[in-house]
Amino acid sequence: MFTEIGTAIKQAATIVILRHQNPDPDAIGSQTGLATLIREAYPDKQVYTPGVTQAGLTWIGDMTPITDDVYTTALVIVVDTANTPRLDASPAYRQAKQVIKIDHHPDVDHFGDIVWVDDQSASCAEMIYKLTLHIPDLILSQKSATALYAGIVGDTNRFLYDSTTADTLATATALAKTGINVSAISHHDYEITPQTARLEAYILTNFTLTGTGLGYVILDLATLRQFDLKKGDLDDVVPLIGQVSTVRDWVVISEQADGRYRVNFRSKAVSIEPIARKYGGGGHPLASGAYVKDRAMVDALLADLDHLNQQP
Repeated sequence: MFTEIGTAIKQAATIVILRHQNPDPDAIGSQTGLATLIREAYPDKQVYTPGVTQAGLTWIGDMTPITDDVYTTALVIVVDTANTPRLDASPAYRQAKQVIKIDHHPDVDHFGDIVWVDDQSASCAEMIYKLTLHIPDLILSQKSATALYAGIVGDTNRFLYDSTTADTLATATALAKTGINVSAISHHDYEITPQTARLEAYILTNFTLTGTGLGYVILDLATLRQFDLKKGDLDDVVPLIGQVSTVRDWVVISEQADGRYRVNFRSKAVSIEPIARKYGGGGHPLASGAYVKDRAMVDALLADLDHLNQQP
């Protein structure tokens, strides 16, 4: 596996690294961290990181827009993306000479010519670090280590989630040994805007907690407009309800401009991924996402989650 990936990278003159829509620190960290590793190992290669710029995550790494014709001669590496509909990329990526998938979500969409999926890994950034252990040309620098550490901190919620393993901590240690500023990275990952702070206050005042331990809040467009949120701000509030001691699992539901609802699922123990998958989404057992078409489907989803909590 590592030999195949290393050979593909070494042979490609042009490499495009893609990740999912609505990126989080792990998506950006894996994408730009890998790009830095390749650029530093092979300065003559053209390495691109396209995708929508997320204002709050530009400190991790920059996006590099491309035109569709670039794909025709490129190696495409897709990171942190379980299925192709979630890709933040032009459909032209399908014209690529070769596609590699590197991901830590369940392999629900087995796409790519080379597929490396490890759903036991706490983050995709942790997997990118492992490439440096098996591909001699890829050597960590402070720049690449900063991006990868940001990804790990983001997806483990500062090592809080139970996906954190001894390997996760060993990887974080190896990245820290490059001399990166781990404190600054953690502060960056968890800074919030004043608008987000006010939204958190609203959520804590208005969320619903059922008798089974399901916590949820539904944010309609009118409510969201009151807070003048920037792209990505809403993602920062998703863990909040889980801080309440009597909450077992929770969802943050936000109305979209097209009338759909985005659902962020989280859980402390019971797997909510099957519910997310039932409604067209997916992810991890304790952290998943989905989009549903209307409020009636939101109500059905909440009923399913409440029923899940009633199971022994």
